[in-house]
Amino acid sequence: MLKQETIQKIYDRQQWVGNSSISKKEIALILEQLTRKSVNLMKKQDMLVRQKTRVEIDLKRTEDEIKRTKERLDIIIRNDKHVSISLKKQKKKQYVKGRFWWEGKQRDVQIGSEKTIITLLKNLRKNQLIRGLTLKHGTNLSWKFIQTDQELTDAVRTIGGIKVTGYILNKVKKEGSYTMNSPKEDENYDHIEKNVLIHSRPMKKEKSMEMDWYEEWKNENFGEIK
Repeated sequence: MLKQETIQKIYDRQQWVGNSSISKKEIALILEQLTRKSVNLMKKQDMLVRQKTRVEIDLKRTEDEIKRTKERLDIIIRNDKHVSISLKKQKKKQYVKGRFWWEGKQRDVQIGSEKTIITLLKNLRKNQLIRGLTLKHGTNLSWKFIQTDQELTDAVRTIGGIKVTGYILNKVKKEGSYTMNSPKEDENYDHIEKNVLIHSRPMKKEKSMEMDWYEEWKNENFGEIK
């Protein structure tokens, strides 16, 4: 309880200036209520700070995920990811590979061997994804030949870009963020605000422990009134 001398001192000062509208008992009650309110507000402040930290962390994580998701969508839809091409030799075989930078890492896709590239180029030309490229019958599509022909180089990079899109599609599929069934993820977002409000309510756990702490704090600062 509050110290008797503290209450007496406050009461005396009021009496000295002619304020007889409040009793010593009322002063004790007011101080008791203000002390209790102060303790509760400090506990609430501590709880809100912890919640604020959690929300800030979750917000940053969500913002990063939004950025990452938008970048993935942009690459898949626009199909314009920059791809550098090079020759890869493996044992006695060789093929052209595409290299690109994605989500903080350098990654590779296999574009194909000479025979495969010729077939793919014909498919793209047939479907008007590449135009103006002429491949004569029996053309030797060597790596040196690809490098010396800018039009051909760009066409091979186009294949690489499509391969990159396939790489990302498969990556998303393996991550499990896509399902053939109707996704329920949207439904979860409807409950976010509700959950936040629920977590913002005062916690009732360990109530007796909090009251013991309050009594200890109050006694240390104000002592007891008898």
